Formats: sequence, structure tokens, C-alpha cells
Amino acid sequence: MTEPTSHYSACSYCGDAPINHNLHYVESLASSAFEFYAAFVSKITPAFLKRFAELIPIGLFKTLVFLRLAKFSSDIEKSASFRSRVIWEEAQRRGIDMQQIIFRNRPLDWYRASLPSKTIYFESLPIRLTDFSKDWDNKIILKRELSKHNIPVPKYVGLSFPSFNNHERVFDNLTMPVIIKPKLGSRGRHTITNISNLEQFKNAIAISNQISAHLVVEEHLEGSICRATVVDGVLAGFYQGIPPSIVGDGQKTIRELIEEKNLNRPNRIGLINISIELQDHVARFGFEIDDILPNDFLLKLSHRQGRLFGGVTKEMIDELHPSFIPIIQKAAIVTGLQIAGFDCIIPDPTKDALSQRWGIIECNTLPFIDLHYYALEGKPRNIASMVWDLWK
Repeated sequence: MTEPTSHYSACSYCGDAPINHNLHYVESLASSAFEFYAAFVSKITPAFLKRFAELIPIGLFKTLVFLRLAKFSSDIEKSASFRSRVIWEEAQRRGIDMQQIIFRNRPLDWYRASLPSKTIYFESLPIRLTDFSKDWDNKIILKRELSKHNIPVPKYVGLSFPSFNNHERVFDNLTMPVIIKPKLGSRGRHTITNISNLEQFKNAIAISNQISAHLVVEEHLEGSICRATVVDGVLAGFYQGIPPSIVGDGQKTIRELIEEKNLNRPNRIGLINISIELQDHVARFGFEIDDILPNDFLLKLSHRQGRLFGGVTKEMIDELHPSFIPIIQKAAIVTGLQIAGFDCIIPDPTKDALSQRWGIIECNTLPFIDLHYYALEGKPRNIASMVWDLWK
């Protein structure tokens, strides 16, 4: 199987996952309405209507096939994501007939699978419909609910319609450095880290506000971003991503050190792209791209972690300090999700959780389980097998 590679979009702040800014902004507005009504609707909706919601995709796709606008394909090479690919490969190993939905010759990330007892339709991961009273992808909701159960999260404050806020007043009530990011969204899009002054604060708001009307201003925790994937209440994988970095020699510029690192990188590590985002990131550390980096100075080049961006990745569940496991599994219980990917910032995952400042920063309700397959180091975790076991 071909490994995922990095592709950069015209908007460097979207990273390798470009989106329509205007559409995403409208979605951020709709999320507020959902947040307001979801809990009420969930309480008054009878159980049989919730089950009926599971039938909607079935009826929709059968109708599209009947109208010859869609068809089902057994070609695994057209998988819309590597997350779906590893699920499909495990389905084949188990003798499960899985097919992809093709809409007007366009492969969608929707599939059907024929199980012994039923046929299911799903988006990327075969997850049962769960309680929808809370949007766990919402970073503010997640932190608020985890805090109630004494689960570590960074300090945070919500910022809605930031163009109408008094930036100076908000800034004066914060402890630097901070991070600004959209309330919804993943993959680090339009996230700005290491903000330490008012000018940086205003610029970060403008960048994040391009795709969201609602932002999160968050304590800047030091450490690696780690993905803890939980399946059916059990910690199934723990992946550590380390950002790309360079070390100064007192002679070469930052640009030259990046170019040198790109030339000498192993094949499985992606190129470091000298983008506008990277240059802004470097500037928040007090440097310009053509400055000479002081001797032995380690400079992180991005908030984006992992090998696709020139960093390092490691699957390390066997090395994870056991004190983290009950905390992460408790977070899964709080959300009630069958499958959840918790992003955490941890200085050292091999040391006791209580000995360091760390926190869960977001939850992915449709996690990229393929992260646990392609790390540079560590033993891959067959999480797809655990996902299919949920249907036994």
C-alpha cells in the first residue's frame, strides 16, 4: 500500500488539507445553532426516531443508484482516504464485502459493508450512531466537559465574532504565550501558536477568523502533539508527532539550514515547505528566514507535527507511562464515543502524567486511525480490527 504524501494548498495556513474558506466560515455559524438546540432535541427525540436517522443514508444512496446518479465500486484503489483504506483492507481480510459509493464518477468517502446480520452505510469509519447532544469536535465544549471531570486541559477562552471585540481588553486578561485556533476544525488549519504580543495576537485573530466566526484562545502548552485513539473504551494506539526543527551553527541562515535538511532527509520524511505560514511562525520566535541561526539554538519550524511536514512520528503505546491510560479512557467515557481520537500536548509521554503540565486539546470523532500505521518508529497498531470487532 502506498503511504500518504504531503500536498500543499494555495493557502499555507490550511497546510496539506485545503478547504473552502467561505464555506467553512458558514459552517462555523451553523455550528452555533446546532450547539444551542442539540441538547434539547436529543432529550425530546424518541429512540425510534434516532434509529430512523441511521436509515437516511441508506435511502438516499439507494435512490441515487436507482436514478443512475451513483453506483457502488469494489475498487479499493479509489479509497477517498487512508483512514478508509485501512478499514477496507481489514474488511477484506475478514471476508466482509465493502464497496465505495461513486457519485457521478466522483468517489465519495462513503461506503457500504455487508455484514452477516445487516448491511451498513458509513462515512470512512463504521461507527454506530451515538448521542448527538454535544458536538465533541467543538474544542470549547470538549474542554468545558472534560474540566468538569478533572481531566487536564489547557486554560482557554472563547472568542466569537472577533472583529467586534476589543482586542486590547481581551489581550490584557491573558497570560502569554497563547494559541489561537478555530473552534471547529482539524489538522491545524489556521492555527497560530507562540503568540506573545498584541500585534501577533491581532494578526492571529485575522488569520483564524478567515475560516471561523468562533475562535479559541488557548494556553500554549509545551510538548509534542500526541494522538490517543480509544476504541470501545480501550486505549488502542498512542502516536507522538514531533515538529520539524533545525539547530543553528552560527554560520548558516535559517533558509540554508532548511534546504540542507530537505536535501538530507530520509525518503519517508516530507519536505519542509518555506511557506508564508512557516515564515510567520519563525518570526514569532524573533527571526527572519534569512537570519543566521545562533550556534546550538534549536528552532521549531511549525506547529504541524509529524513526518509529512518534515518532522518525526512514533507509535509508542508500549512506552507510554501507565498513568496516562486511565485519564484518556475516562475522557472517552465522558464523551460516550465508541471511537475517539484525543489530541494531547505532552512534554514527555514516558513520564508520570502528574509530574508535568499537559492537556487534551481536542477530540476527533472521525479519527485518522491510519496515523498509527505509518509512524517512522514503533510497532503499527491494527486499530481497524478493533473497529470491526464492534460489529460482532
